[in-house]
Parts: sequence; structure tokens; C-alpha cells
Amino acid sequence: MSPPIYPWQWLRLDGASQPALSASLLEWEWLLLSLIIVGSYLLARLVHWAGRRYLRPLDEDAPTTFGRAAVEEIYTPLAISILLIGISVSLQAFGVVEAESLLSNAVATALTVLWARAAIRIGSRWLEVANGSENNYEFAPIFQNFWTIGMVAVAALVIVSIWDLQVTPFLASAGVLGIIIGFAAQDAISNLIGGIALYFDNTYKPGDVILLEEGMRGTVVDIGIRSTTVLTPENTMVTVPNAVLNSTQVVNQTAPRRHIRIDVPITAAYGTDYETVERIAMEVAEDAPMIRNSPRPRVLFDEFGDSALVFELQAYITHPLTEKRAIDQLNRRIYDRFADAGITIPFPQRELSFLEESADADQHLDFREPDEPTRGRDERADGVDQPTESPPSGPSPDE
Repeated sequence: MSPPIYPWQWLRLDGASQPALSASLLEWEWLLLSLIIVGSYLLARLVHWAGRRYLRPLDEDAPTTFGRAAVEEIYTPLAISILLIGISVSLQAFGVVEAESLLSNAVATALTVLWARAAIRIGSRWLEVANGSENNYEFAPIFQNFWTIGMVAVAALVIVSIWDLQVTPFLASAGVLGIIIGFAAQDAISNLIGGIALYFDNTYKPGDVILLEEGMRGTVVDIGIRSTTVLTPENTMVTVPNAVLNSTQVVNQTAPRRHIRIDVPITAAYGTDYETVERIAMEVAEDAPMIRNSPRPRVLFDEFGDSALVFELQAYITHPLTEKRAIDQLNRRIYDRFADAGITIPFPQRELSFLEESADADQHLDFREPDEPTRGRDERADGVDQPTESPPSGPSPDE
């Protein structure tokens, strides 16, 4: 009598599509196999419970360490791996499945994908912890993208090795395919190189306020492989290719420090006491909430203008994006103080003079009829005696 064929025996077939397992397991072997699987499950639950117990909630102000971040991403994949490995190894040990069976390859593939995802998340958390700590270096988000690409590539190679896939036919055409991809991805490659160059040049980092040649200003939100995302003061997201940023002038208004100086022009009429103007401007700058006390503001007598005395108030603000509001605050307060002090703010004026009923008006403005100038000019020409040569004075030669 032939032994019974169990469903799991079809997971490993020989060349004739027949079950390769020739004998069934004994009852004690089934009991031991069940105990191993249950033990793997209980061990996985224990690891998961220990990870959750270790990761107690932190205070809001408490910094996150790299060890804690790594445990947060590892304990769940570790528990799943213990369960899957326990099931797979026990089935192989008792001859239910072979090491090269479909089930074993599926388990190995699942473990590869699981740990590749965990590695990607660990790399992302490590960058967050490194950038949030008090150190002298910053890691750009572009390295998170490189880490992700690297982990995906490694996982793909491992999966190809697990399933023993033949990639030789694909490698034969890799040269031609590489040329085609190179021509098609010129912009992408230039953006990638531009992003790397921007990072090593330390041009900016997330959170910095940049000003481009086109006059666009905004806060850097993300630095990707292809582009940089900027949030403008109008609350709109602008995506700028890294190649464009690498080839244009970029002003980082938050480096080396976040506060910047603003210059506010002030004018007063001629005859105004310049010391009074300077005193009022300094008092307004010192009392304005949006103006920093250090460095201290100052007032400069800039020039003698066409119609006014020109001064310049130099003050520092906390953040570049508050520039317009700070200037508005200073202008309003200075205007009110000038009105109270009786100081006039002049504006350009022009005077136009006209000649009326002058004896010489005909020489400058001729409003007569078209025939009159010619006739009058001819009459004056006829009435004027032609100059004659008079004899020289003195005794005559006949005398």
C-alpha cells in the first residue's frame, strides 16, 4: 500500500511531476514540528513585546537617539523573520520541503524585501537624527535617495540570486540600452550631478531662504535627486531643477546667520536739523518689535539730494521673509513721528516760466501770421541805409 500524499508534498516535485517525499512523517515528528512552529511564533511575539516595551513614549523636548530610531524600525521585521525562518527551517529539517523548493524561495524573497525596507527606513531615520543633532555638518536629503536606490539594487540582486534567474540575455544588449538611456536621460543626469555639486558646495540646506536671479525668494523644503522644492512667501511650492540652480546665481540669505540687514531710505526738507532726524529714526528702530537690538541699528547721512536731505536707516531683522513687514512698520512710525515734530518730507518739484508781452518776445516767440514776417523783414531791409565808406579825417592832400 502506497503512503498517503499530503498537500505540502506537492511543494517539491521531481522531474516527472510526482511527489518527491516517499514517506510520511510519524506522529511524534508531527508533534515536534508543531512545537517548533509554535515556539517560533511565541519567540516572535516576545521580541515584538520587548521592542514595544523598550520604546516607551519620550518627552516632547527629549531628543531621539540613533539607537532608539534603529530599534523602532528593526523590532517588527525581526519578529516576522523569526517566525518565517522557524517555519521554513522546521519544514526543511523534517523533509517536508526542500531547500530549493518554491516555499523556501518565497520565504527568502519575503525576508529580502522586508529587510530592504527596514534598511531604507533606518537610513532615513539616521539622516534625521544626524541633521537634528548639534554638529558641524549636514546631510542633504539627496543622500537618502541614494541610500534608497542602493538598497533597492542590492535587494534586486539578492532576489535574482534566490530564484537563479538568467540575466545573460539582458546583459548582451546592455551597451545599446545604455546609450539610448544616456541620450534620453540627459536632463535627469545633469540634474543629478547638479544636486551633488550643490551639496558639496554647501550652497543651501533645507530651511534656508534663497534668492534667485529672477527675483524669486523662498524657503528650501526638499532637495531631491532631480530638483529642489522651494516654498515662496505666497505659500506656493516651486520646483526648480538642480541643473538650473547649479548654473545660476543663488543668494543664501540665511547664511552664515539667519538675520539680515535692511536699508530704509529717509528724506527731509532742506533746513531740517539732521540731528533731530537721526534721533527720531533711532528711537523708532529701537522701539520697533521686528528690529533686532544686536547688531544695533544706525542712521547715515547719505547725500544732499535734488530737493531733500537723504538719510539711510540700517537695521537688522530676525528672518529674511519678514523684510517687507519690518520696512512697513518702520515707515509708518517714522511718518507719524515726523508729523508730530513738524518735519516736512519733500517731493520733487519743477517750475515752468513763460515770457509775456516783452519787447524781445518777437525774437524768441513769433506768433504772427505767416506773411507778416517776410513783409516786415523786407520793409526793414529797404529802410536801412547801406554802409558807405567815409573819407579819412585830416588835411587834404591838395592843401
